[in-house]
Amino acid sequence: MKFDNKKKIKQTALDLFGQKGYEETSLSDIAAVVGIKKPSIYNHFSSKEEIFTDVIEDLIKSEITSYHKLHEIEHPGSAIEQVRRVFDSFCHRLLTTKEARLWKRVSFYPPDPFKEFISKKFYELEVEYSRLLRSIHASGKRNGYFMHIDVDQFIASFLCLVDGVFLEHHYYTEEIFKERIESIWKVYELGLTNNKGV
Repeated sequence: MKFDNKKKIKQTALDLFGQKGYEETSLSDIAAVVGIKKPSIYNHFSSKEEIFTDVIEDLIKSEITSYHKLHEIEHPGSAIEQVRRVFDSFCHRLLTTKEARLWKRVSFYPPDPFKEFISKKFYELEVEYSRLLRSIHASGKRNGYFMHIDVDQFIASFLCLVDGVFLEHHYYTEEIFKERIESIWKVYELGLTNNKGV
C-alpha cells in the first residue's frame, strides 16, 4: 500500500505539474487527487521539491528507456528508416504522454529553484539522443549513407529538427501539428538524401 501511494503521488504530481506548473500545484492538491490527507505525503516525501525532482528523474529515465529500445531493434532497416523511427518516436511521445506535457512546461517555464537541475537533465537527455544518432550515422556510413554529412552536423540538424517540432506542438492543434510534422520530415529527408547524401 505504501509503495502504491508513493507511485500514485508521483503520477498525480506529474499530471498536476504539467497542467498547472510547479508553483501553482500544492501538496494539498496532490493529496486530494490521490485520495489521502496532506500529512500522509510526508510518509513518502520530505517536501514538494523532492516530489518534483523525483518526477523529473523518472521522466528522463522514461525518455532514455524509449530511445534505448529503438537502438535495440533487431532489424532496424536502412539508416533513413532508423532516423524516421527516432523522429516518429519523439512525435508520438509528444502527442501521447503526460511526461511530454510536463517536459514542455519546464523547458519553457522552468521554476526558478530548479533551472540548473532542469538544464542538467536536458543535457543528459541530449547525450543519450546523440549517442543513438551517432550509432545510426556510423551504421549508415558503412552502408553508403550520409557520405557527405559529418556526424556532428547530422546530430545538430536532428536535434534542431526535434526542438522545432517541440515548439510547433506548443502552438498548434493536434490535427495541424500532424500535418506539419509530415511536411517537416519530407523536407528533412530530402536534405539527408540530396547531393549524394545516400
